[in-house]
Amino acid sequence: MADYDNKAAEPAFTSDEKLQTVNAENDEDYIDEIYEIIDAVVPRTDDPTLPANTFRAWFLGLLFGILICAANTIFTFRSNSFSITPFVTVLLAYPCGLIMAKVLPSGFLNPGKFNYKEHALIYVMTSCMASPPYALYNIVGQKYQLYQTDLSLMASFGFAIVTQCFGYGFAGLTRRYLVRPAAMIWPSNLATIAMLNSLHGTDDGITRYPMTRYKFFWLVSSAMFFYQLLPSYVMPMIGALSVICWFTNNKTDNKMALVLGSTSYGGGVGLLSFTFDWSLCNVYAPITTPLWAMMNQFLGLWLFLWIVVPILWYTEAFYHDQTIGAAGDYGFMINSPSTFSKKGKRLSNTKFVIRSPDDRNSLILNQTFYDENKPILITTYFALEYANSFIVFVAALVHVGLWYGKDIWHRFRATLKDLDRDDIHATLMDVYPEVPDWWFVVLLALSTILGIVVCQWGGFDLPWWGTILAMLLALVSIIPIGTIQAISGQQIGLNVMSEFLIGLLLPGRISAVMAFKTFSYMAMYQGLFLVADMKLGHYLKVPPRAMFMAQLVSTILGALVSTGSAAAIYESFGKAEKPVSPQFPAGFQWLMQVQADDPASGWSSNGYNTFLSAGAIWGAIAPARFFGPESPYFKTLLGFAVGAVLPVIPWYLHKIQPNSFWHLVNIPLIFIFPAAAGGRRSDLITPLIIAVIVNYFVKKYRNTWWKKYAYVMSAAFDSGTGVMLLILFFMVQFNAKFQMPFPAWFMNSGDIERCLPDATLACMDHSVMGAAYGNEYLAEQDPACNA
Repeated sequence: MADYDNKAAEPAFTSDEKLQTVNAENDEDYIDEIYEIIDAVVPRTDDPTLPANTFRAWFLGLLFGILICAANTIFTFRSNSFSITPFVTVLLAYPCGLIMAKVLPSGFLNPGKFNYKEHALIYVMTSCMASPPYALYNIVGQKYQLYQTDLSLMASFGFAIVTQCFGYGFAGLTRRYLVRPAAMIWPSNLATIAMLNSLHGTDDGITRYPMTRYKFFWLVSSAMFFYQLLPSYVMPMIGALSVICWFTNNKTDNKMALVLGSTSYGGGVGLLSFTFDWSLCNVYAPITTPLWAMMNQFLGLWLFLWIVVPILWYTEAFYHDQTIGAAGDYGFMINSPSTFSKKGKRLSNTKFVIRSPDDRNSLILNQTFYDENKPILITTYFALEYANSFIVFVAALVHVGLWYGKDIWHRFRATLKDLDRDDIHATLMDVYPEVPDWWFVVLLALSTILGIVVCQWGGFDLPWWGTILAMLLALVSIIPIGTIQAISGQQIGLNVMSEFLIGLLLPGRISAVMAFKTFSYMAMYQGLFLVADMKLGHYLKVPPRAMFMAQLVSTILGALVSTGSAAAIYESFGKAEKPVSPQFPAGFQWLMQVQADDPASGWSSNGYNTFLSAGAIWGAIAPARFFGPESPYFKTLLGFAVGAVLPVIPWYLHKIQPNSFWHLVNIPLIFIFPAAAGGRRSDLITPLIIAVIVNYFVKKYRNTWWKKYAYVMSAAFDSGTGVMLLILFFMVQFNAKFQMPFPAWFMNSGDIERCLPDATLACMDHSVMGAAYGNEYLAEQDPACNA
C-alpha cells in the first residue's frame, strides 16, 4: 500500500484518475499472481488433434464410475462416513488405458496413444458418479424409514435425476463467469492436474525414490486390504481404544467416566480415545487436507466435544439433558441424532407423521403424538451440532468477507474485464466449438418441469411453487457463492437455511421440507461441483461438447445406479411381519432397520437416521415449534449472532499483530462438525496424528518422497479399505437371517471398547452369537440376561 500512497501524492492526477490507476494496478497484480499459481501445473500449450471423446474414455469412465458409485452408495449405510475418492481412478485408469491402446484394433476403438485428455474425461465421469445423490437420503427416508410404500421406484429414479440435473443447468449458464475467467482459479483441481501431468510426462525426474507410483499404490493398497480385516472383523477393539474406560475398569457407578470415555452410539464423547481403523479416519482426509485446516477443525472438535458438550450435559443447559436415554445400557445418551420424549424416552421418527386425510401423498405431523410427548428433546451433542451449523453459516460469510473481501472484489473486477479480454487458456479453448447456452436452458427447463411433476404426483409433496423457489434460491446465490469457492476454496452450504425457510412456509409437512432441502442444496452443491469439473476441462483443453456429454450422461447414470443400489440393498435384507401400528404403519419392519439398531455392527445407517431426524425437526415439528421462544432449543439461535462476531476477533488481532499466527485461525473450520452425532467417536486423535506425521514431518524432512507418494498413499488406503469393507459387508452382514460375526473374544465384544460392565458385555455376546449363523436367540433360554 505504501507504493500506492506515493503514487496518490503526485499532483498530476485527479482523485478519480488516481483511484482508477490504483485499481488497474491491483487488477494486474492479481492476474499475475493467479498465472503464477496456474502456470506451475497447467501448460500454456494445446494439441487440438488429441482425441478426448473416445470409446476407451467412455468405457473406462463409466465402468469405474459405476463401480465407485455402487460402492460409495453401500458405504452410506455405515455408522461412520467412508467413501472411495475419484482420485483413485486417476491411478487405475492409466494402466487400463495403456493396455487398451496396445490390444484394441486401430480405428474407432483405438485412435492411438492413450492421452491426458481422455484421462481427464475419465476422471470427470467418475467424479460425477462418485458422490451418491443427496436425493438418496430423501428416498430412503420416505420409502423405507417412514414406510411410504406407494412411493414408486420410478418416481424415486425421477427425483434423483432431476435433483442432480437441476444444478447442471445453472452450472452451464454461469460458466462464463465461474469457468472462463483466469481469476476463477478453482484450486481443488490443481492436484489432479499435477498427477495427470506426471503420468503422461516423466515420473517427475525423481531418481532418489525409483519405485513407480503404481507399484507403490498396489503394495500399499494390498497391505491395507489385509490389515483392514483386523479392525473390521477379527479384533474391532483396535478401532475404538478408550483410555478412560481402561482406567475405570468397567465400573458401573462412575457415569462421568462413561460420559467422557465411551465412543459408541448412545455413549459419550470419546475423550482421549483413539483408533487404528483407517475407515474411521477417511472422512477427515488427513493426508490430502492442509495441516492448518486439520488443526483448526480438531481444535473445534476437542473444544466442543470434550469440554462444551460434557459441561452442557452435566448442567442440563437445555432441558433435562441427563434424563435422555437414562433407561439404556449407559444410563444416559449423548452421541445420538435421535429424538426423545419429554421423559427422555427414544422416539421412532415414523410416529411423528401420518398420512394427510386430504392428500395420500402428503405426510404430515401426528399432532396427537406430538402433544403427548412435547417438548421433543434431542441430545446435547445433537443440539450443539445445530447451534454450530448456525454459527458456521454466518461465520463463513463474515470470514470470507473480512479475509478475502478485497481479493474477491479485485478479482471480480478482473473477471469482468476478462470477459472481453480472454486469457491464454480461454484463447486456446476457442478452437473448440462451445456448448450453446440453449442446451443448458433446455436442460434447466426440463429439470424444473420434471421436478414439479415428480414432486406433485410422485409422492414428494412439494408444491410447484416450492420447486420454483428452490430454483430462485440457487439462481441468486450460485454466482456469489461460486465466486467465493473458486477463489478461496470454501463452500457455504445452504442446507440449514433452506430447511429453516421451507419449515416456516410449510410447517408440519416432512416430505415437502426434505424435498425442498434436497432441491435447493443440490442446485448449489451439484452445480458448483460440475463447474469445478468444467474448469478442470478448461485447464486441460478438453472439448466443451465432449465435457457436456460426459458430465450429463454420467450424472444421470450415477443417479440411476445409486438409487437402484440403495433400493436393492435395503430390500435384499427382507422384511418381518409386524402388527400395524404407528411405528410400523405398513404392517411389517424392514430388516435393514434391525441392522441399524445395532450400532456395534458399524452399519447403522447413521446418515439416513440423521437426515430423517432433521426432517422430523424441521418438517414435521417445524422450526417455529422446535426453535421457538418456548422451546428448550431457542438458545441455539444465538449461533447466528455468535457467527457474526467471532470471525472479527482473529481478523482484528492479525491486523494489529501481522506476524502472529492469527491468520491461521479459521472460525468456520473450528465450528464445523464433521464428526456427526451417532458415529463412533474414537476418531478424534488418530487423524490429526496422521496429518502431523505426513504433512509436517514427512513433508519437511522427506519432501521429495512426500511430493511423489503422499496423495497416492491416501488413495491406496481408501482403495484397500473400501474393497475389504465391501467383502465383509456381503459376507458378514448382507444376509439378515444368516449373520456371520467373528467369534466373541476379549477384543471382539458387544461393546468393542469394553466400557460397559462385564456382565453386560457377556449378555451382549450371548445375544450376538446366539443369533449368528442362522440360529435364533431365545431370551427365555438365557434367564441371567433377561431377568
